[in-house]
Amino acid sequence: MMKKLVTFVLALALVLGLCIPAANAATTTVKFWTHLNNAWNDNYKELIAEFEAQNPDIKIEYEQFPYADFEAKIQTSLLTGGAGADIYEVWGGWMLDLVANDVLSEMPAEFAAELKEDTYAPVLGTLEKDGKYYGAPLELNVEYGGIVTHKRLFEESGLAYPTTWEEVLDIARKVAVEKDGVMEMRGLEYATSDNLTANYLAMILQNGGEYRKEDGSLDFTTPEAVSAMKELVSWIKDEHLTSLESSTGSLGYDGHAFIGLDECYMVTRGPWVLADLVTTYGMEEGVDFDYIPQPAFVEGVSQRWVAETGWSLCVAKNTSVADAAWKFVKFVMDPDNMLRHNVACAQIPPRKSVANNPEFIENAPYIKALLDNLDNAEFIGKFNSDVLKDTIRRTFVSLCSDDGTYTSVEDACQKMTENLAANLKIY
Repeated sequence: MMKKLVTFVLALALVLGLCIPAANAATTTVKFWTHLNNAWNDNYKELIAEFEAQNPDIKIEYEQFPYADFEAKIQTSLLTGGAGADIYEVWGGWMLDLVANDVLSEMPAEFAAELKEDTYAPVLGTLEKDGKYYGAPLELNVEYGGIVTHKRLFEESGLAYPTTWEEVLDIARKVAVEKDGVMEMRGLEYATSDNLTANYLAMILQNGGEYRKEDGSLDFTTPEAVSAMKELVSWIKDEHLTSLESSTGSLGYDGHAFIGLDECYMVTRGPWVLADLVTTYGMEEGVDFDYIPQPAFVEGVSQRWVAETGWSLCVAKNTSVADAAWKFVKFVMDPDNMLRHNVACAQIPPRKSVANNPEFIENAPYIKALLDNLDNAEFIGKFNSDVLKDTIRRTFVSLCSDDGTYTSVEDACQKMTENLAANLKIY
C-alpha cells in the first residue's frame, strides 16, 4: 500500500512539474522602450503593474533611454533591422521617417477612429499617412500659450500679472537687471530652442503672415517673418530682457530653471516644465509660481499658434506579439489612464474628453491657462521640427550676438530659408 502511495505521489509531482513550463510558455513578453524622464517613467511603471495584474498572461519588459541617444536607438532598431522592442515611445518629428519606411504597425481601424474623433488635430499630424494612423498620441505638445510667473517676486514688487503682451513687455523692462554683461534678474525668458520657435511662428501667424507655402516648403523672407525676428532679437540685443544663455545651453539647464533659481519673473513655456519646478526645485504651484495665459502678440487678433505631435506609442511592424502590444497601448490610452498620465507628467491631454474633464482640471489647474486656446493650435508641418528649431535658434543667436554672420535681419531670414530648403525634408 505504501509503495503504491509513493508511486502515485511521484507520478503526480511529475505531472505538475511538466505543467509548469507549459504555463511559462503561455506568457507573452512585450518589450517596451521609452525616453528617460522620471515623471513619465514612474507613471509607466504604475500602468504596467496594473496591466500585468489584469493580464497575467502578458509581461511588459520595460527599458528607458536618455533622450539624446533615443532617436538613434530607435533608428538602429527599426530602420536597420537591429534588435529592439515591440512598443516604442516615439517623438512626433521622428515619426515621419519611420512611417515613410513602413516599419510601424498600422493602428487597428476601430481604435484609430475612436482617437481621431476625440483628439486635437495637431496631435495627429505626423501619425497619419494616406488615411491610416501609426501611433497613439500621449500629449498635445504645447510650447506656446502659457507664462510661468514667479509669484513671490511679483508680490514683493507689487506688480499685477499681465493681461496683454504690451504689459508683459512693460513688466519685463521694469524688473530686468543686467550688470557688466551679466543678467542678475531676467524679466522675460523666451529664448530656449522650443519656445523661441513657438513664439516666432505664432508672431508670424498673428500678424497675418504665413511661414509655409502651398507646397509645404518654408519661407521666412516675408515682411511678417522678418519683423517678428527683429522684435525677438531686440528684446535681448537692445532691451536686455534676458540673455542668450538658455539659447546656447551655456549654463547646462533649460530657461525655466531661472524661475527655480529666483532669477526671473516670467518664462514663456509649455506646462511640462511645471512638474520639473516642483520635483527639481522644490517649488509649489500657487505658492511659489503660477501658470497664466500668454496674451496674443497682437491685441484683438485671433490667437493663432502652432503645436506639434508630441510623444506617441507605436508598435513595430515586424513584432510577433502585435495583439498583446496593441492591447497594452489601448490600456494606456484609456481616458482614465490618460488622465493620470497627463496629470503626472504635467502634459496637455491629446484627447479632448480628458482635457475638458473636470477631474483633470481639478488635478491639473495649469490647464485653465490654455484650455480656451487649444482649438486655436495649428499643426506645425510635416517635417522634423528639431531641424527647424535648431536652424531658428542658430540664426537668432548670431543676430543677437552680432557675430558678423549676417549683414541684416533680412539677410539672416533669406539665408535661413535657403538653409532649410537644402536641409529640411518635407514629407
